[in-house]
Amino acid sequence: MYKTYIKYIVSFLLLFGILSQLDFSVLMSKGGHINWAVITVSCLFFMGQIFFLNLRWYYLLNVGKHKVSFETCSLINILGYFANVLFITSIGGVIAKSALTIRQGFSFIESLFVTFLDRFLTLFSLVVLSAVALPFLMGVLDDKISFSLSFLILGAIFFVVCMFFLFRYGVLRNFILATRRRVKVTIVLRRYLGERSIMMRSGLFSIVAQVFFVLGVYVLSFGIEMEGSIHSITFLALLPVLALVSSLPISFGGWGLREGAFVYGLGLIGYSMEGAFLLSVQVGVVTMLAPMVYLFPYMLRRETRDFVLTGGKIAS
Repeated sequence: MYKTYIKYIVSFLLLFGILSQLDFSVLMSKGGHINWAVITVSCLFFMGQIFFLNLRWYYLLNVGKHKVSFETCSLINILGYFANVLFITSIGGVIAKSALTIRQGFSFIESLFVTFLDRFLTLFSLVVLSAVALPFLMGVLDDKISFSLSFLILGAIFFVVCMFFLFRYGVLRNFILATRRRVKVTIVLRRYLGERSIMMRSGLFSIVAQVFFVLGVYVLSFGIEMEGSIHSITFLALLPVLALVSSLPISFGGWGLREGAFVYGLGLIGYSMEGAFLLSVQVGVVTMLAPMVYLFPYMLRRETRDFVLTGGKIAS
């Protein structure tokens, strides 16, 4: 519980620090009207992101003997997203998705493993896109930041590659098979690593989903009067890096951390603090609006409401 309070405090302090530096007259003039056309188009891109994340979840759940429909997979994935918001931390989403997956006949270890794998693929896709974007940012970011970011990205990719080969070819077999629980984890892990086509598709869906996120933010920027290198290649290159920073689990649903990342990052290419702050807030709002649009048709069905409120399994 204390970790949740810490995240509340971090978000509050970050938002308070940013708001204390903003010119509210400029903020009001920039945010005085809402461009609903831009919001709608952006929401469609964010819904595209959710679709590919649902598709990834569908493939991950249908490895081996399990057969779960795309509709059910989508519902579980969206409910897991809302758990992130309601329970503040990404752990809330992990617990919710794992519990809902167990209802579909998965063991505890299987459900927990596939949920963390799903999270890992999101993080890895942001790392890959940040690596692709990094060459476009060398003249923008401070040398120390560029070096640290490069080291982090290359280190993450190297770690993933090494762990893949260690587990895939059984190098750590004697160490891992020390307990019965580790045996089960290893069996599940090797099962997934043996499904090369599914893992490659899941990785591809992860990257495409984050591209849709970048495009959604790009569209949102058209609805705000902003200065600097607006809509440039540098702007697009910054977005995966800002998303990667915002995904760190140290704040209340990303609030405060995301705003700080946007204000600092977009400030490097000439954006005003007010414009970057407004864009970040709109990103936060639309990322909550898009899954609500997805969830609404589900909640009209009695079977879905029973699944959410009383438990049980949806027929696949």
